[in-house]
Amino acid sequence: MGTSMSGGLPIRLVQRNGDLINLQCTDYSFSVQRGVTAIPVPALGERIGADMNLVTVDMNFNCVLTDDDCSGTAKAPRAAGATIDFSTVAVFEATGDEDATDAFMDDDGGSVTCAQLNGKTFSIKTTHQVTDSLAPITVKFDTSIAPAASNAGTTILTVGLNGVADTGAALATALHTAFTAHVGTFVPAVTAAGGNTFSSAFTVNAATTGKNTGFGNCSITFTQKEAGLNGNSGTPSFWTDEDNDSLDIPAHQTMSGGSSTHSCKSAGDKMQDLIANVANTNVGGALGSAFNVLGGKTDKGGFDVDLQMDLRGAGDDYIVGVQIPYNSLLHADVGTDLLPTGYGTRNFLLVTGITSPDSQNAAGNVNPASTTFDSRDMLTGIRGTVTSCNFKYDAGNTVYSAEIAFQPIDLIVGL
Repeated sequence: MGTSMSGGLPIRLVQRNGDLINLQCTDYSFSVQRGVTAIPVPALGERIGADMNLVTVDMNFNCVLTDDDCSGTAKAPRAAGATIDFSTVAVFEATGDEDATDAFMDDDGGSVTCAQLNGKTFSIKTTHQVTDSLAPITVKFDTSIAPAASNAGTTILTVGLNGVADTGAALATALHTAFTAHVGTFVPAVTAAGGNTFSSAFTVNAATTGKNTGFGNCSITFTQKEAGLNGNSGTPSFWTDEDNDSLDIPAHQTMSGGSSTHSCKSAGDKMQDLIANVANTNVGGALGSAFNVLGGKTDKGGFDVDLQMDLRGAGDDYIVGVQIPYNSLLHADVGTDLLPTGYGTRNFLLVTGITSPDSQNAAGNVNPASTTFDSRDMLTGIRGTVTSCNFKYDAGNTVYSAEIAFQPIDLIVGL
C-alpha cells in the first residue's frame, strides 16, 4: 500500500513519446513471487529446493482520475525530435567492452566505411512535408566532395565524405556540417512558412557522445522547428537508395514527442488515454534491454534496443513504464550532525539481471524521482506496460476512478 504523492510528484505512467499520465492513487500493491521448487525427502522430513531466480511481478493501482493543475503546464504545442548515433549499430549489444562492441564505423571496430556509404541515402520528413503529403528530404553521402555546405536545389541534401575518416565522430561532424551549413533551396519548400533550407526546418544540436562513449562525439540530435503531432514522422529512415546490398544501420531514434496541443489533461482525457492504450495500441518495434549478465549498474544488457517502425506515430502513445515516487532518508539532505533534515525522493525500481546488492537496493537508487524515464535504463523507473484497466464513474461526485494492472517487462517486442 502507499500514497499517491511523494515530494510533490504523483505516480506517472510513461508513454513511448515521453508523455506522462499523472495518477492520484489511493493505494497500490506489488506482488512478487519466486518460483522456488521444494521437494520433500521421504522418511527424513527434509526438503530439497531449487531456486533458479524465476520471478513474476504484478502491480495494481487504485486511482482517482483528476484534472491536472494547468497553471504550471506548457501551453504551446511541442516539436518532435530525432537522434542519429554513429557510434553503434541499430541493435546494440553490450559486452562490457564498450569501445569494441557493435560499433558502426570501421575504424571504431565496426564494418562500415565511408567508401561503402558513397551513394547511400536516408530520408527525413519535416512537419510540413507530413501535413501536405510531400516527398521527404533525401540525405545522400558523396565521397567525391569534402564536407561543405550543400547547395542542391531539390530536396536532396549532400553530405561530403572526401577525406573523412572511417570513425563515428568524423561521420557525425560531416553530417552536422551538411545540416547546419546547407545554403541550397529545397524545392518544394520544407516548412509551412516557405522555409527552403535544412536549418529553416530543424534545430541541429552539436554532436555529443553516443552509446559507445569511448568513440567521441558521434550522436546528433535534431528537432523540428514546426511543432505539432505531424512532426512524429517516423524518420529518419535508413536506407532509401536502390542499392540492395546489406549495410549496417546506425542506431537512431525516429521523430517523436511532437504534440499539437498543450499537455494539460482532464480526468476524462486521462481515462480516454488509458482506454486507447489498452484497447488498441502498437509497440511498433521493440524497446528495452535484457540478458544483463555482466552486472552493469545501468543495464544495457546483452540485448539493448529501441527500434520503432514507420507507422506515422502509431506507437507513440504505448505505455512503456511507470515511475512511483517514495520518500527516502538515505538520500535526504543532512545537517551538521550528519542526520537527515527531511526526505529525498526516489522512484521504486525493479533491477534485474546479474547485479550487486548495491546496484539494486535503496543505497544504489541514486536518481531523483524527477529523472526522465529511459526504457533502457533500469535506474529511471519500472519498465513494462498496462495490461488491464477497470473504470468507474461516480456521477454524483463527478469523479472517475480506475483500477490499473501493470506488468513489469524488461524487453518488449510487438507490431
